[in-house]
Parts: sequence; C-alpha cells; structure tokens
Amino acid sequence: MLKKMVNPLLLSAIALLPLMTACSSDNKNKAQESAKVEKAAPAVAPEFDYKLEPKQVSSNVWCFFGALEIPTKENGGNMVNTCYIKTNDSYVLWDTGASYVYAKQAYEAMSKIAKLPPKTIILSHEHDDHWLGNNYYKEVHGAEIIGPESINRNYKAGDKTRMFQTLTENAIRGTKIIPIDKWHKDTIKFTISGVNFEYVPVGNGHSEEDWFLYMPDNKLILAGDLVMNGRVTSNRDGSVEGEIAAIQKMNSLPWTTLIPGHGFVIDKTAADEAMQYFTLTRDRVQDAIKKGIDETGIVEAVPLEEFKDKALYDLLNAGNVSRAFMEYDMGLEKK
Repeated sequence: MLKKMVNPLLLSAIALLPLMTACSSDNKNKAQESAKVEKAAPAVAPEFDYKLEPKQVSSNVWCFFGALEIPTKENGGNMVNTCYIKTNDSYVLWDTGASYVYAKQAYEAMSKIAKLPPKTIILSHEHDDHWLGNNYYKEVHGAEIIGPESINRNYKAGDKTRMFQTLTENAIRGTKIIPIDKWHKDTIKFTISGVNFEYVPVGNGHSEEDWFLYMPDNKLILAGDLVMNGRVTSNRDGSVEGEIAAIQKMNSLPWTTLIPGHGFVIDKTAADEAMQYFTLTRDRVQDAIKKGIDETGIVEAVPLEEFKDKALYDLLNAGNVSRAFMEYDMGLEKK
C-alpha cells in the first residue's frame, strides 16, 4: 500500500524537475543580462557647474569674468572674459567661452535678465578658450558667427585642442569645433538692432590675427587678449611690437570702459598694465641684445621684476621674454 502511494508522488516530483530547472536558469539569465546592462550604462555625471554671474559693465552690456588662472579641470576653462550686448531684439556676443556647457549656462544666466535670442557672435582671436562655445549658439539658436579667418584656417572638426585635453568630460561635453561663417580683412562699421559697432583688425598682436570691438555710443572697447591685467599675458603666438601698436590704436579712440580678455580692471587704467609690460619688454630685450646677450642669457637678463607679484608670472614671463628675443634678434616668422 505504501509503495503504491510513494510511486505517484515520486513520479510527479521527477516530472516537475525540468520545469523548475528551466525557471531557475531563466531567472539566472535575466539577472546576468540586468547586470550587463547596469555595467554598460554607468551613471552620467551632471554637467560642470560654472557658477556664472553676469556683471553689468555698461548700459546694455554684461560680462562674465573668469579666474586669473590657466585652464584646469577645477575651473572648467572659466578663466576668460566673455560678454553679452543687449540690442532691441537680440543679443550680440563677444567670445563664447571654453565649451558648449559654458555657453549654455551663460545663456541661461542672461535669460534671467532678458530672454532674447543670441543672433550674432563676434570673436576676438583664435585661442580656443574664447570660442569653443560656438557650436551651442549655432546648433541651438542658429547664430551667425563672425571672427578671424585664422580659426577656419588652423582648426578643423575633430581637433583635440587644449580645452579638449584639459577639461573633464562633464565640462567639455557636447563641444564641437565648427567653422566661423564670416570674416573680414578691414575695419567694418555696422549696426545691429539699434546698437552701433566697429570691428577693428590689428594683425598679429596676441595671436596670429587679433580684433577688438568698439562701441562708440557706449565709449566701450572689448579688447580680447590684446589686454590683460592682474596677470602676466601669454605671448606664445604674439608680437611685442604688434601688442604695443594694438594698444595704441585702442587708446586713440575715445573710450571710458575697456573689457580685457583676462582680468577685472575695466576703467581708464585697464590697458596701462599691458602697455607697461610690453614697453618694458621691448626696451630691455633690445638693450640686452645691444650688450651682446644671446638667447641663453636673455631670461636672466630681463626678469621684469615689476610683474613678479602678478598671477602666472612664474609660468609665463620667461617664455614671453624668449619670444621677444626672437622677435628683435631674428624677426618673427610670417604666416
């Protein structure tokens, strides 16, 4: 009797084994697939917070002022000055900053002042901390980009410029190199929605091709890196003579406010420090050459100690003096 009862139960259990095994295997496979999905899709870091705060510098002009530093992972390339000019129906921008994320956050900050479309971008020169925000304004707002032709000549899509190599992924995210739309050879005077501008070329000043923007009604100059204060400039691509001539050209105009490419001084003394630096560099390097000092001794002979307390002196001054020696001893290569 017991034997007859056990056999049916045993047979039922045996019959269920394949089903139980299949369920266990199915659950294991699902767990493995879920683990793979989680491993393949790590959490995306929130975009870098630039903490941008626009400062009003004229009746219709606001600027973002960056730190007196080189670009680092910590500052996200926020070591440059960029500006927004409010017209009757749009914004005109002077430089766009170090990345797409920077540009996006700058527009978000300015939209709290006035929600106007950024229709026109005007660029100062080709160094990438000043214009890698371009593709945000082009892709999202359809802005026209005006700048030095050297940007199109020297940069192409996919190039890994200094910012791409330096910034963290969540700061450089979305950034692309795109060409400028329009360039000029000579000074142009134009009006955009009631605001008058003069876009002025100075040739090789701080870089291969530099421009400044003058707003005659505001008596305001947007100088780009032709002027810096509070820190030593980087003249790795520049010309001492070109810088002096550029500052003289700006000073020939009636201005009361000047926005440097880097630095916080914007009053009538804004360009004084840069003019002193380049004038002393010229005079002392030329004097050292007359005394027979060669390239191996020029940095020691021309320390420019007046600027030793300025930001980036230790990092940049020696290179500036060496390049100045090349300029006055051999002449700079023409591009």
